[in-house]
Amino acid sequence: MSTTDSTMVRPELPRELLPLVPVILTIWSDGVLSDDEVNALCRRLEASDWLSDEAREQIEGWLDPQDPPEPEALARLAGRLRKAELDRREATRSLADLGLGLWSSEGAGGPWGDDEAVAWLRDVESALGVLGTEAARKHLGLGPVVGEAPARRETGTASELNDFLDRDHRELRRQVLALLTRPELDIELGLDHHTYRERVLEAVKVLAREGMGSYGYPTEYGGRADPAGAIAIFETLAFGDLSVLVKYGVQFGLFGGSIHQLGTARHHEAHLEAAGTLELPGCYAMTETGHGSNVRDLETTAVYDHGSRELVVHTPSERAGKDWIGNAALHGRLATVFARLIVDDVDHGVHAVLVPIRDEEGAVLPGVRIEDRGLKVGLNGVDNGRIWFDSVRVPVDNLLDRFASIDDDGHYDSPITSSGRRFFTMLRTRVSGRVSIASASVSASKVAMAIAVRYAAARRQFGPQG
Repeated sequence: MSTTDSTMVRPELPRELLPLVPVILTIWSDGVLSDDEVNALCRRLEASDWLSDEAREQIEGWLDPQDPPEPEALARLAGRLRKAELDRREATRSLADLGLGLWSSEGAGGPWGDDEAVAWLRDVESALGVLGTEAARKHLGLGPVVGEAPARRETGTASELNDFLDRDHRELRRQVLALLTRPELDIELGLDHHTYRERVLEAVKVLAREGMGSYGYPTEYGGRADPAGAIAIFETLAFGDLSVLVKYGVQFGLFGGSIHQLGTARHHEAHLEAAGTLELPGCYAMTETGHGSNVRDLETTAVYDHGSRELVVHTPSERAGKDWIGNAALHGRLATVFARLIVDDVDHGVHAVLVPIRDEEGAVLPGVRIEDRGLKVGLNGVDNGRIWFDSVRVPVDNLLDRFASIDDDGHYDSPITSSGRRFFTMLRTRVSGRVSIASASVSASKVAMAIAVRYAAARRQFGPQG
């Protein structure tokens, strides 16, 4: 993508490009244009034969990560969108429909009456990976969608009720339920925790072999590119053994998810497929004993050594040990470690670094100390542990650098200038995990309710008369 001259005033978008206004506002809503977004948009711009060279150049000027639009320019686009006379029901179906509505309201020209051009616009929206309806409503200053109550019915079958409760991804949910009946996932009660942990590992391996672990990852790394499907899997697994659920979430959601969401192409190519198949068991090492939930002030450091082009990962005190880390006590080989990144004595705040903790035979690596956290009530099949690092050196390329990097000259660089904003942007990648936990908790509650209701129906409060 070409780079515009930042000293020039960015021209207004011509009317023929109005359908792209919601796309532009969406990708700049967080102030960052990621490499994935740039690559996806560039590929699609090159395929847009119906756009003139001048039109492409103008779009590129608005999508240059090195020269982001001024807030005033984005505000003008947003104002133009909100003032447009739109059929809001139609316009809020997707970003593409919103853009086409704006184009239509201004009687603009261009190629957008052609089905191929409209299909291209919808493909661009799909590449952004956003919920189009919610984004479109937000651009118009509307609240979230409130579903209408279903029409009242006198009768309904059990199958219809089941479909209603299953909501989206019904077939996928039923596949997971079928897997839960297999012997590997139907884990008996009363096992000692050593045996239990191995049974849980074998259960998660079955899920990985069935393609359930990588479901939310891009297709080029063995996934289905379906994050909502991954949440549906997690939600349904909560009808079974909860240790299996947690280990599944640690491996594929936290560990693999951190590589996917915080890393770039080289990290994806090196690790993402192996994480999704459980060939590479891993950990998500954020929490420390001393900081509780105060992630911003954790103590582990990753100091850049320009002479060797390495990061030196170190635990400065006992209380700074990474704590309650799933997969750490037994099975994890690579950890996503959250540490304060220090370059030339400047602390740039919390960043994520990939640090090997065991070799392929399972032996703990030099400079790494691991302690088994022992039993965890209700989740004794999860190998939680504590991890400390004694000046462990890893290549600088192990820095997950979607939001910040260290260049060949040893200079720190980030498209997000505010350290606070950068920190919260990184943590935003955990939102899907929070949603998954909430939805799985509902499933586990359903199991508890079913047990309680059946027991209540059979229990006698009083004995025989007399």
